[in-house]
Amino acid sequence: MRVASPLAPAGRTIGAVERLTDHEMRAWRAFLGAHAAVISQLTTEMKDDHDLALTWYDVLVQLQEAGGSLRMHQLAARLMLSRSATTRFVDRLQAAGLIHRETCSSDRRGTFVVLTDLGFQRLREAAPSHLDGVKRIFAAALSKEELEVIADALGKLAGERGHLARPAPAGTSSSPP
Repeated sequence: MRVASPLAPAGRTIGAVERLTDHEMRAWRAFLGAHAAVISQLTTEMKDDHDLALTWYDVLVQLQEAGGSLRMHQLAARLMLSRSATTRFVDRLQAAGLIHRETCSSDRRGTFVVLTDLGFQRLREAAPSHLDGVKRIFAAALSKEELEVIADALGKLAGERGHLARPAPAGTSSSPP
């Protein structure tokens, strides 16, 4: 079997790990390249059109989808960040007035991150152009069948690693703004 690795000749291993096949390496690199290209373009458009970082927009979406607030550890899990990174991130959004913190009344150690009116307004303003960008940059380049294959394949990966999956709030659509 021919493998795609600059580190080992075909059919060889490095340590106890077998190298990726050509198909595996091609799929992996295509995934990484596509992700980088799509996110780069969406990030540029969000910044240019709304002076909002795409990562900040994601926080606003997560809070809105959760009904307006999440515990700090829940937000960290949804953002796939460490708690300390989430704390620093939340500090910046709070300074911008997009969110605020509230102490949990039943557990004084817990903190809620709450979407402010300004945060909701910025989300509402940015969502239409972001959805348009996702449609133009991602969805329009693929057929309905290709979108189904991608959704199934990536959903399978996310499902196998639950921390990657984002649960849809009860009674809402699973598609993010």
